[in-house]
Amino acid sequence: MWTFLLIRTARAAVVLLGLSIVVFMSVRLIPGDPALVFAGDYATPAVVAQVRERFGLDRPWVVQYAVFVRRALAGDLGASVRTGQPVLTEIAPRYARTVVLAAAATLISVLVGLPLGVLAAVRRGGWVDRASIALALLGVSAPTFVVAVLLQYVLAVRLGWLPVTGGGSLRHLVLPAVSLGVFPIAAIARLVRAGLLEVLGEDYIRTARAKGLPEAVVLVRHALRPALIPTATVVAVQFGTMLGAAVFAEAVFAWPGLGRYLVQAVSARDYPVVQAAVLAVGATYILANLAVDLLYRWLDPRIV
Repeated sequence: MWTFLLIRTARAAVVLLGLSIVVFMSVRLIPGDPALVFAGDYATPAVVAQVRERFGLDRPWVVQYAVFVRRALAGDLGASVRTGQPVLTEIAPRYARTVVLAAAATLISVLVGLPLGVLAAVRRGGWVDRASIALALLGVSAPTFVVAVLLQYVLAVRLGWLPVTGGGSLRHLVLPAVSLGVFPIAAIARLVRAGLLEVLGEDYIRTARAKGLPEAVVLVRHALRPALIPTATVVAVQFGTMLGAAVFAEAVFAWPGLGRYLVQAVSARDYPVVQAAVLAVGATYILANLAVDLLYRWLDPRIV
């Protein structure tokens, strides 16, 4: 188990290092000079040069990257070019809100998609199965921002059940989380159905039934765990996708998360903020996949 964990952790560290290089290079290919943005359009060349020197933008890229990695390992992500404030102080609360939003959307999609997929497999060809297919088509074809606007209009504006915008309480979290979770529900339900139907045809399932075990025991204890292995991968991927797609829900519901802040930072060529924000999202995605790798061992100990 420890060898498995060390190997997976080492792979995650290599991926994170590669991500840091890609992000570092990408933000510097964005057109525009962040020093000029900070100094102002009417700043003299001498002032722009001072700003560039202050933030280390006059150094070679290799040196800038080495300084960035050294500081990041020490917990220092630099200062924002726009505000001059420490990046970690600015993105930490926004990052936490975005992760909470993505986690809530993932939880909703699993709580709805998992039982729906199980019912579709058990009642194959029935109305539940057909309804899950219709839900899959609806969920895949409806963009997040469209679902967000419809939910906002119906549940907040017309019915008044939930707040229209904001982020001050759990009630504010419901609408953006549901709008993000609609798309993964369809994928999870269809994948659980396909995996369960495949497992239910295995010899050991027929043996369990021949022993007289109740169908519920056969389904939960013998069939469901191996059927969830591909579903766990999809859930991790969807969680990472929702971290990126959260920007749409945050824009519609004015949720104070990382997405909108990152868009503003890209527009202002704020290198430190963009680097830190993308790395934070990427690291979360990598850790989610690492958690799924460990979950594999619980679902099927034969996996190495």
